[in-house]
Amino acid sequence: MRQPVSLSLCNPMLSRRYFTWFGLIALAVVLSLGFLEVLEKRFAEGGVYPHYASYRSDPLGTSALFEALSSIQGNTVSRNIQYLESVGGLDKNTVLLLLGLPRESWGDLRGDDDSPVLKSVKEGGRLVVTINPGLVPEKFQPARTEEEEDWFERRRKLREEKIRSEKKDGSEDGEEEEAIDEEEELELAMDEALGIRISRLLKVELESLEEFERPDGGWDLSPGGDASQLSLPSWYSQFRFKPETDAWKTIAEAEGGPVVLERSYGKGTIVLASDSFFVSNEALHLEPVPGFLAWMLGGKSRIIFDETIHGSRETGGAMKLMRRYRIHGVFFGLILFIALWAWRTSSPLAPGDDDYDRGLVGGGGAVAGEETASGLVRMLRKSIAPSKLLPQCVGLWKESHRRSIPAAVEKEIEEVLAEHESDRRNHDAVSTYRRLTECLSKR
Repeated sequence: MRQPVSLSLCNPMLSRRYFTWFGLIALAVVLSLGFLEVLEKRFAEGGVYPHYASYRSDPLGTSALFEALSSIQGNTVSRNIQYLESVGGLDKNTVLLLLGLPRESWGDLRGDDDSPVLKSVKEGGRLVVTINPGLVPEKFQPARTEEEEDWFERRRKLREEKIRSEKKDGSEDGEEEEAIDEEEELELAMDEALGIRISRLLKVELESLEEFERPDGGWDLSPGGDASQLSLPSWYSQFRFKPETDAWKTIAEAEGGPVVLERSYGKGTIVLASDSFFVSNEALHLEPVPGFLAWMLGGKSRIIFDETIHGSRETGGAMKLMRRYRIHGVFFGLILFIALWAWRTSSPLAPGDDDYDRGLVGGGGAVAGEETASGLVRMLRKSIAPSKLLPQCVGLWKESHRRSIPAAVEKEIEEVLAEHESDRRNHDAVSTYRRLTECLSKR
């Protein structure tokens, strides 16, 4: 038989609801803190950073070199996370390190004599570029401005269209020549807008050995020119430089050609290396070459590790990202959703009765949807003493049905309770409860 129970029995239900919400919030906080802790450890270990990044502390990072140079008195070591064409503060006492530049990005590295980097080199600075030959997969590409992204996207589409036209049956030579002309025109336009390719400006190309067998410990290097006194590292890159001017001096060469070059540029110098392993944490631990690294720095005391070639760059905050990617609508929509949710939780959208909203029906403040058994269970959870259990149940039941209890039934219930309280041994709680339910069935 379904019986409503008193409103007072609803208090534990409300308490449980609040406790549940509190538990969920606490769980969310704990999970968030755990996630941040794991993320912090991953950043501390450097696993989320690209290979050869100075933030990365595993074998394929360059954090050991960064920290070692920082510990030398008189050195000023920093990282650059601005676009190279807008970096400032470079002077004749600066060496800019581009360590681990992706090989495929070497041909897209552009600039002109007025760029901040080459201008500082002309005034006496030093530029060092080491190539990631692809032995270590490079997942991140150099950071580019929106203008650069637009130009490179146009070139990508043009090349894809050229490939599709070549695959068509019956393609004519005239169409191929026209596609080549369009790409050449686009390259000239890119030279005007972004600057010419560094490889063409400096007159040096990077080529791979056609057939080779890499030794287990890498190729042994032979010093060239003024580098006869340098201790040289092992070389793992299969790429060799092809200088097109005598301005380049060969510092080291391996089987097939030069791998480390240096040239004067204005009052400063530029260094190119076709491998980057020798600057990694692993190399500094297993086979360090401090003399070669010191030569690479050129005696400069201000050392800048460029991180933009690994895709790291200064974003300028969340609002700048919103403006860049035009997500204002999402932001304002989220604010509107939160405002509507807060309004809905504080006040119902449709008018209603307060008693009905709280689940109250009938007389005595009964709660809809509750059974006598569930009410009893909730009372038991309140840790009521055994001697007070039946009187408490009867009291709450009478409060809920004070208008519908016949006098004879109420008197009989009082007598049963009195017998239970006077002689609990012969009138235990179970037998008394059964007698009470028999009394109620007579009603």
